Amino acid sequence: MQNSDTDTLDALAPSQKLAAQLRRDLHDLGAVPKSRAVTSLVAAAVADGMSEIEAEVQAKIVVSALVKCGDIGSGQSYGDKVLLKRRAVSVLYSGDQCILLGGDPSQGEPHGLLRVTDELPNDVFGLFDAVGLLSDADLVALWQVLDARVWFMNAACSDAVTRLLCLAGVLPGSPVPQDASNWLHEHFPRPRREGRTPDLSQSAVIERPASARQIVTAGPGSGKTHTAAERVIHLVQQGISPARLRLITFTRVAAEEIGRRISEALSEHTYAAGVMCGTIDSMAWNLVTSLGEAPPGGHDRIIRAAHRSIADGDQVILDQLSRISHLIIDEAQDIVGDRRIFCRAFIDALPASVGVTVLGDSAQAIYGSWAGDEGRGGSLHAELRGARGWENRELTANHRTRSTSLQQFFREARALLEDGIDPRSAYFSLREMIEDVATDAHVSLNGPVFPWKDDSLILFRGRAATVAASARLTRAARVHRMKLSGQTSVFDPLLGAICAGLAPNASVRPDHIRRRLADLHPQALIASEEDILADLQALGNGPAARLQDIGEMIDRKPAQYTRDYVGTAGPLLGSIHGAKGREASNVLLMLPPVPSGDDVDWQEEARVLFVGATRASLNLYLGRAQSGTVRDGRNGSRWLRGSDGGLLVSGVEGLRPLPGIAPALSVWEAAFQQPSCSFRRVAAEEGSPWHLVSASGEALAGVDSTLAEDLDYIEATRSSLASGTMRVVGATTVVDRRSDGKINMVTLLPVLMGVARGQGSKANDDDQ
Repeated sequence: MQNSDTDTLDALAPSQKLAAQLRRDLHDLGAVPKSRAVTSLVAAAVADGMSEIEAEVQAKIVVSALVKCGDIGSGQSYGDKVLLKRRAVSVLYSGDQCILLGGDPSQGEPHGLLRVTDELPNDVFGLFDAVGLLSDADLVALWQVLDARVWFMNAACSDAVTRLLCLAGVLPGSPVPQDASNWLHEHFPRPRREGRTPDLSQSAVIERPASARQIVTAGPGSGKTHTAAERVIHLVQQGISPARLRLITFTRVAAEEIGRRISEALSEHTYAAGVMCGTIDSMAWNLVTSLGEAPPGGHDRIIRAAHRSIADGDQVILDQLSRISHLIIDEAQDIVGDRRIFCRAFIDALPASVGVTVLGDSAQAIYGSWAGDEGRGGSLHAELRGARGWENRELTANHRTRSTSLQQFFREARALLEDGIDPRSAYFSLREMIEDVATDAHVSLNGPVFPWKDDSLILFRGRAATVAASARLTRAARVHRMKLSGQTSVFDPLLGAICAGLAPNASVRPDHIRRRLADLHPQALIASEEDILADLQALGNGPAARLQDIGEMIDRKPAQYTRDYVGTAGPLLGSIHGAKGREASNVLLMLPPVPSGDDVDWQEEARVLFVGATRASLNLYLGRAQSGTVRDGRNGSRWLRGSDGGLLVSGVEGLRPLPGIAPALSVWEAAFQQPSCSFRRVAAEEGSPWHLVSASGEALAGVDSTLAEDLDYIEATRSSLASGTMRVVGATTVVDRRSDGKINMVTLLPVLMGVARGQGSKANDDDQ
């Protein structure tokens, strides 16, 4: 055995030997001063025949790369930099293979500077979580390495690119292995240059005068977001002040994406950030609060209040609108009901000289039935299309699809949906077209056919079917992520874990971060004390990093710390409605049963299938799903229909955080282990408060009064609550406030999915 180990070590490249030695030293000692570690590596490299100058360069490169990858940690002790041993972390690489970071250096096989193993733990991280956000410049740098076929690590190489290349098994200073090159090509395709140069149909929209009013039809993959951003950029370059431009989008994620593109493109303009990009709800809120406090009752009431202010001719509101030079509205086909009425009033109140650009696609209008009776009035896009005084334009190119068969399907399906034929016939024709174009029309969710990758999408007709499928995959140990419903999002749980237990007037200091990181299990991925402190200082608007200031900023949900899914690796599961704006090379569309009944909106059902199928850019796979039916109950609760139904629990709705450090640490661990959980009373007597507890009995959260009423009802009608019908699927940082509005604590809440049922319920998983 000793000879075999020696032979393996001798076969390693010099940098691999240094990485293996450094891991062993840290595993044995726990921490080593950085200068001493480099000296030891240099001595080993010189003894192996390398010159001293070359050995020092190689040693520093190895240390830097392993720190950036998260294989070893770094910190300071009495002013000196030290390297630290880290707990084991696994990153999903390809198929069921994982890259090992930290932990026991004897585990795994050599993979570049790192190690690879076939063991897949439950708390595995995904590739994109491990790498971090890649900028356009990062992608360019990555492809420079792939084109040169060799990686020379230097100061200009970003941390994200370094992590990515190391995870792929590329060694600094060595040729890029063919398997690593293939893997990088597959996951990070070359940036499409045509996306930066508008096509002719896009240019026709972008370059119109600021006073033009145009309604633009933009099918899937036609570059609608790119066109909207370029329209703003063009107007600014023509001399219009960014502060006089408004861009309304359907979702906050879309607003942030367009805003980022605009800011990057206009970085040389002093006031580029003055372009106001936001959702309809945020625009309405800005108008209403300019008159005073926003009315209670949620977004819908604010929308109606904003419309009344415009309709009543409030001078403060009209003065604000008079300062707009151009308005852009995106995803207009999904603006229905009260929001359609508000947007139309907004447009009509603008001076006649103010231009408006409205983008949408009637074939993708899938939110009509969500707007109630008023939604039957149609969408904003349908209302303005062909209206007097509006120019009608269309984006004609397809920049998404790399499959000729899918391109043809896109064209023919859109034509079918706009032909005005009988909606029921259109639905069945479209369903048949989808089955014909599919790469494989009979895929099992748990089968081996569908590419199980971080950048794959699995789509369902509704939320209930998504939750049921996620539960089955968890039991089958299939690693995956899940898109949260609606506007629900999670805030970086690491920050909440660090802040838990601190008083509101306390400041977060390096020694506290160090202790809290040591308490976390599993260990945080690629997080150094310096990075965490920098994030908290940025949130706290200063070096003091006061918890009070951090909490105020967290409540604003800054985009760089917020995401709309839970889980750390694998394909993204979600509803078709939640997938608007997304695309993927590989999409598994779980076809629902054919609708039945007299009240089916066949037109909308056909559009939903169309939207789901057009998320694919290369391969469309089909599976079969069974869907549960959800109805709205009192207090906004959502109940599954049928005798075996129950209360659908989603996200953090109805939960309140528990004080102290222990609950936060339990929530952190549960986010990775994803255990089943139940609601239990704190004491045996009736009327005792409810707690959410894990399967092992740890208290994870309290319950607010509204959810408590629903739990009381289930207990009263079913004698007791069933256990294990829900599970923890993630964690989010939350800010808990006192009754006077002041911050009480910053900590963690678990993100839930599942159904709270009575003990007598017998529902199967497909009903969830």
